[in-house]
This record gives sequence, structure tokens and C-alpha cells, in this order.
Amino acid sequence: MRWIVTKDHHGGCIGLGEDADGVPARGKPEDGDALPVEFRLYTARGRLLFEGRCGDIAADWWHGMEPLLYAWATFRCRRLTWRAVGSDEPWRPLRP
Repeated sequence: MRWIVTKDHHGGCIGLGEDADGVPARGKPEDGDALPVEFRLYTARGRLLFEGRCGDIAADWWHGMEPLLYAWATFRCRRLTWRAVGSDEPWRPLRP
């Protein structure tokens, strides 16, 4: 699933992500504009580190875990929340 970091609250990771084939790739934040879901990555203590865009997590939750897995060891991200772009709904935790 394609995903990209569009806002970096940690430093040095803007544009970090993967292409549609799961290959690590860098891009510009505006590359995420075509993706339908926005996500946030947090540490275990709840500190927001990254915001980004990705493919449809509701349709494919397994691949929706990719941003979290990528940031798990390096940045100690332990939680991902998501919602559809442009939605007023509350942020949902990633759960299978």
C-alpha cells in the first residue's frame, strides 16, 4: 500500500514512505494528495511524531499497518490512528 509522511513532528522524515509495491521511497508531501486516508503515528506515551496519507485502510487493514511497522523500531511508534481525508469523524485506532 502506498503511504507517505506529509507532516513531521520529529524531524528529518518528511516524504518518507513506500510505493504501491511496498518498496521504501521518498517523495514530496503533495504526493500524498491522491491518497484517500490520513494517518497519525504516536509513541507509546502518546506523543505525535508523524502525520501522513495512505491507501484505504478500511478496505485493507493489514497493509494499513505498514507505516506503523516501518516506524516501530526506529522511532518507537506504537499507535496509528486514521480517518478518511476530508472527514469530520473522530480518529480511529488501527485494529484488525
